[in-house]
Amino acid sequence: MRPTTLLFDLDGTLLDTEPGILACLRHTLEHFGLPTQGDAELRRFIGPPLEQAWRELVGAAHVEEAVEIYRRCYDLKGKFKAAVFEGIEAALHELAYHHTLIVATSKRQVFAEEMLERFGLSSYFKAVYGVTPPQLSEPKAHLIGRILRDHGLSPQQAVMVGDREFDVIGAKANGMACVGVLWGYGSREELAFHGASLLCESPRELVEAVAGLA
Repeated sequence: MRPTTLLFDLDGTLLDTEPGILACLRHTLEHFGLPTQGDAELRRFIGPPLEQAWRELVGAAHVEEAVEIYRRCYDLKGKFKAAVFEGIEAALHELAYHHTLIVATSKRQVFAEEMLERFGLSSYFKAVYGVTPPQLSEPKAHLIGRILRDHGLSPQQAVMVGDREFDVIGAKANGMACVGVLWGYGSREELAFHGASLLCESPRELVEAVAGLA
């Protein structure tokens, strides 16, 4: 069965959000008097739920405070420090002719909606799903399951497109295939190890890969 719906991660898949995220990670670390880290060390925290990242960075006792400080920084200063990956808009334009496109991100939903509007991508998507109160730590697998239920989709009718292991794991938990993209923040080794169905080097290659799925 050819998939009718494509679920897209946001960070590292649609938008290069690294500058804003790293700036707010560092701002939060400084609040706790912790030493800053290099880009390579912090980049691995782009993708997982915030609570998971801050539990490692500041310890379980300070997670709630760290998340609040980070989100405030991101809302005020970080969310628009981003750019559309080269080739993404052309790929979305082509894919939208044949598929329903939905965003599935662990980012707060209101941030995702604002960013897609700012960067001119919102018109390509039927819906945007992110985390919302009170479930701000909702795992990616639960979020994907929510999308399938809300839109009456079987796992065979949808494919996840993302750049990190969390996208692959979330898709597999729902019996879905996942196309891993290599222009984001995850590595080829990470995506392959967790079982991505296909790996794509570029948005153009993504269009060709999706056309071949059945």
